[in-house]
Amino acid sequence: MEAAVVSATQGALRILLGKLGDVLSTRYKLLGGVRDEIQELKDELESMTACLRDLNSSDDDKRSDQMRIWMKQVREVAYDAEDSIDVFCNQLESSRSGESRGGLARHIHKMVGVLRTLKLRNKLATEIQSLKSRTQKVGDRRLRYKMDAAPEGGSTSSPNGVTHLSSSSYADVDRRLPALHGDASRLVAMDGKTKQIADFLDEAGVARLRVISIVGFGGLGKTCLARTVYDSSLVRGIQNRAFVPVSQTYDLRSLLESVLRQLVPRPMGEDGTGTKKEEDPLHGIESLGVSQLIDKSIDYLKDKRYVIILDDVWRSEAWENLKIAFPDNGKGSRIVVTTRSHQVARNCCSSSNDRIYEMKPLSKMDSEILLFKTVFESEKCPSEYDHLKSVCEAIVGKCGGLPLAIVSIGGMLAQRQNKTEADWRRVSDSLGSEMQTDPTLEGMRRILSLSYNDLPYHLKSCFLYLSVFPEDYEIRRGALVRRWAAEGFISALHGLSLEEVAQGCFDGFISRSIVIPVQLASSGEIRSLKVHDIMLEVITSKSVQENFISFLGHNNQHNNTARHHHDKIRRLSIQPGNGIRDRDFSSRSLPHVRSLTVLGGSTERPAAITFSDLKLLRVLDLERCRWLSDGDLKDICRLSLLRYLSLRGTAVSRVPDMVGKLKGLMTLDLRETLVRDLPRSITQLQNLNHLMAGEYVHYTRTHSVKQFAFYDNRAVTAPPGGLGAMKALQRISFLNVGGSPHALRELGELSQLTRLCVLQTDRSSSWEHFGDSLSKLSSSLRYLSVMQNGFDSSQIAPLHFLESLCSPPLFLQRLHLVGNLSALPPWIPSLVNLASLSLRQSYLGAQSQMVQVLGKLPSLVSLKLFYGSYTGSGLLFEKDQFPRLKQFVVDYLATLHEIRFQGGAPRLERLSLALGSGKRVSGIESLLILKEVELYGENILDPVVEEVREMARNNTNHPTVTREDRPKEY
Repeated sequence: MEAAVVSATQGALRILLGKLGDVLSTRYKLLGGVRDEIQELKDELESMTACLRDLNSSDDDKRSDQMRIWMKQVREVAYDAEDSIDVFCNQLESSRSGESRGGLARHIHKMVGVLRTLKLRNKLATEIQSLKSRTQKVGDRRLRYKMDAAPEGGSTSSPNGVTHLSSSSYADVDRRLPALHGDASRLVAMDGKTKQIADFLDEAGVARLRVISIVGFGGLGKTCLARTVYDSSLVRGIQNRAFVPVSQTYDLRSLLESVLRQLVPRPMGEDGTGTKKEEDPLHGIESLGVSQLIDKSIDYLKDKRYVIILDDVWRSEAWENLKIAFPDNGKGSRIVVTTRSHQVARNCCSSSNDRIYEMKPLSKMDSEILLFKTVFESEKCPSEYDHLKSVCEAIVGKCGGLPLAIVSIGGMLAQRQNKTEADWRRVSDSLGSEMQTDPTLEGMRRILSLSYNDLPYHLKSCFLYLSVFPEDYEIRRGALVRRWAAEGFISALHGLSLEEVAQGCFDGFISRSIVIPVQLASSGEIRSLKVHDIMLEVITSKSVQENFISFLGHNNQHNNTARHHHDKIRRLSIQPGNGIRDRDFSSRSLPHVRSLTVLGGSTERPAAITFSDLKLLRVLDLERCRWLSDGDLKDICRLSLLRYLSLRGTAVSRVPDMVGKLKGLMTLDLRETLVRDLPRSITQLQNLNHLMAGEYVHYTRTHSVKQFAFYDNRAVTAPPGGLGAMKALQRISFLNVGGSPHALRELGELSQLTRLCVLQTDRSSSWEHFGDSLSKLSSSLRYLSVMQNGFDSSQIAPLHFLESLCSPPLFLQRLHLVGNLSALPPWIPSLVNLASLSLRQSYLGAQSQMVQVLGKLPSLVSLKLFYGSYTGSGLLFEKDQFPRLKQFVVDYLATLHEIRFQGGAPRLERLSLALGSGKRVSGIESLLILKEVELYGENILDPVVEEVREMARNNTNHPTVTREDRPKEY
């Protein structure tokens, strides 16, 4: 497993070396003689890093236990050294915190500070000497046991003399979505399978509840087939549907809650903003027990036709627990189960009415087509690569017809710049022959391990980090990038922003087909992803062997391995499952934990967690932990090394003043909490990059239409002063600046701000000074949301200041405005990079030339017109308008009667419309790459739906038409 060790160990060393360099700089002049010790430690570790770099691409299966143990020891020294340096720097900064005082108090504090600094320096000197001694002994040990860094056979030679399997390049990535991962244009042999399942679902005369089990070996594409069926026009025409990943370590309560959240629509208000919290039919669902959730599901589904997909069911027990929530109501309802187990499939299909569909491997011909599509984006091998045909046949044969194996190897081969037969033959030889004769999980793991080992070394730590999350978990891009940054895995470099560096990592993963894109923005950017469960097994095994991540509640054999082979737990992921009460971990075993992830789903605090004991914690993710209380935050705010804190979806209501002590905090996530006010001490967080609050309401099942929850102000109120001192802020989302002229003025001092979301709900509030602030931020802002809710068209335009900006934010990529506008700001036509625009309550009339102005924006891919944004009677899309538009949303425009497409928006892919009585749309048949039309809201008329479906049938691309009736709030 050396490749994984190299990634984890080398990553730890790289971070440490950066910190040692910083400590040796003039920033810490009081180090005295300790500087020489630190320099020697740094020199020794740099030599070890070079050795580890040489090992990066070697075949890990050929490495000795001695080498693995040596690399473990290097890593542990690096972790301990980083802890010592971080604690020292933090304490040193704390000892200087009173230097700004005046008079006698300052003199006394300075004297005390000198004594404290001497004590800290002596302590650090002792620790560094011990670490240096350990490092030298580790180095000597490698020489003593003759552990050679040179990889063994089956490799090519690199310029530096180290032989290795050539590494892939991720330059010029085309961001292809792999066939297995949802790009319908690259699916192979799926049409016939989809039709057969669809026939089972739609068989005439079968009114009773029917269960269809899709069973087969891991990697055959069961989930892909189920998702294809779920996204088909047949199922999308059924309003009551849900897709629920079950997985091996499921939490029954969380699964039932997920089902209800997908099934039960939220009522819409008069302005389409969604119902108030207390009138939400799912209000309080977090506090319901399992039996109550089952009753709620039965009650809701008792008179409705529904389709439920239960993906990845491992045990019959899970089926027995879930099936009672789905009544047989004689409405022709269907449940589709995917499983690896034939026994589970039989138990699910116990009635003669049920059906079992067994997945088979791809034929040789289909396997070759899939490989060619993945590597060459063509069903055939291009003529210039005829010399690779024979080796392609060998690779296909060794993949055993498993789509996951073929796509994984194909994604790896696609990245090779020099497509030589010798290089591909080495890949083929490394696959072994297990899959050819006897497809087993072990053979599948070997293939996926090869894809992992082929990653460039700088991507491996980032990829291993994905094992923090459990099976079937949807990993959000933004949170993952912020965690990577807090862990030190990525940083801005060579003129690239953190986001651009992260994009390179995602491109590397996607192009190699080793992750599954789940949600894509209209621009094509990945919003969330998943890791296939077999690949997750691979990287989980590597993470545990490395002591990269330890697990609690993770239902597999890796837990015991971690406990018995590693002295210190560095990162801990507590996951839902029966192991959550595992007593093998205690607070006494966690003093060295630097990253703690407690995945929500339980109302019970893990027994092992005592926040006050976690002194070295840098990353703390408590998203959706319902047991978290305001009292816990006092202990959390004592964790002086903390860099990332997510309280998203918890019940906390107050951030204590002590939060100002978290000097190193980079991310504070308060979204979907009850926190409405920020303490004044928040302005002491000089390193904070991301301050996030608020909550969205989703209008459609696909989440393609969402808006900030206006009906219940979910923003946090700006501090009364000092915001301008938070110079590191890059993102502020949803900040209520009402009644805070200081905040409006100080925002202009945040020169690194790229994303800003501000709102006011107080009618007496003014936007004075905000125009000046926006002008100061004109070169940094990429995302701007300005919201003034609660005004109608008869009142003075509250956003008029936007019309007279002296220096508008011309580099904007996303702009969202809520509030009355007399006209579109005159600088809108200059936004050549604007990709997304949404308007609400702007009351722009036909005379505003809105369509004509916006239609000329060269980069606009998403346009959303919400309630009150436009008061004209028609929207006409003419030729040459909206050249790149992919998504168009019209939501509750009372005066709008017609939308007509006459040659404009030629690249439109998704059309989402809330059409009431008397509304019509025409020209859909001319949108040649349209994929989907969503009709949603209340009062959807059958004739309108049928008219849209008829146009869709006449469209050569045959877009799906979905209807989502949602009740109106009364």
